[in-house]
Amino acid sequence: MTIPFSGGDLRGLADTRDVASAWRRLIAAKAAQPFLTYHDETTGERVELSYATFGNWLAKTANLVQDDLLAGPGDRITVSARPHWLTAVWLVAPLWAGAVVDPWGETRSAHTVVAGPEEAVLAEAGQCPGERLALSLLPLGRPFDVAPEGFRDYAAEVRAFADRFTSFNPPTPGMAALVLDGRTVTHAELVERAAAAAAAASEYPDGPARGLGGADRLLVNAQRDRFTGQELLGWLFGPLLTGAAVVLVHGAGSQRLERIARTERVTRWLTLD
Repeated sequence: MTIPFSGGDLRGLADTRDVASAWRRLIAAKAAQPFLTYHDETTGERVELSYATFGNWLAKTANLVQDDLLAGPGDRITVSARPHWLTAVWLVAPLWAGAVVDPWGETRSAHTVVAGPEEAVLAEAGQCPGERLALSLLPLGRPFDVAPEGFRDYAAEVRAFADRFTSFNPPTPGMAALVLDGRTVTHAELVERAAAAAAAASEYPDGPARGLGGADRLLVNAQRDRFTGQELLGWLFGPLLTGAAVVLVHGAGSQRLERIARTERVTRWLTLD
């Protein structure tokens, strides 16, 4: 499937076969441009991450995955956290190290679980016999005041890792990448399914499916914490593979959401409800 794109110098994205190579091409073309803008109406937080800044977080986290957690090909990392910019980091970074990401997946046989910050989510994640990292999801990526019992505080530890990453196991098209609704897909399958999700993106505010391109800004209205595999493709991997920017909003009512949409100049939309 051809990956749609427009705006910016994104030639070459259409033939990519894995997320890491797509990201390298995007950051070369759009380093200073915004990739993910996060609004949390419960805290008043607005964080804008450029491709370069998001890439630094990806690299630091991938180094933690590879050098500290010792996770690689076939090792499953369960990520149990609501849509958030740090959740997005964890949904992508392990792929760079060749590990498999399982969003809201089973924890008892996982190599590593990354979860939080709600107590119920952490209690379920605590069943993992391997490494357990907690996400505070506090403004500015702050750590917990006190890390949850049995967990390491991701925010407190990740800053020690380098913001450049070299993989011992670079992703290949046939390598397992992501668990989507119970089925493990390869990097090549992930790219194809993300392209299909991007093609289905609807025009804002109530238009038909127009697809995502490199000049689009996708509003994601996250009304619930858990998301399906198809929703994940829509709110994260579709934009990542096409060069579209994401405006991720948590806790906004309809009027506030409309104001955010105008201010952020969104062109496409997706609701997780």
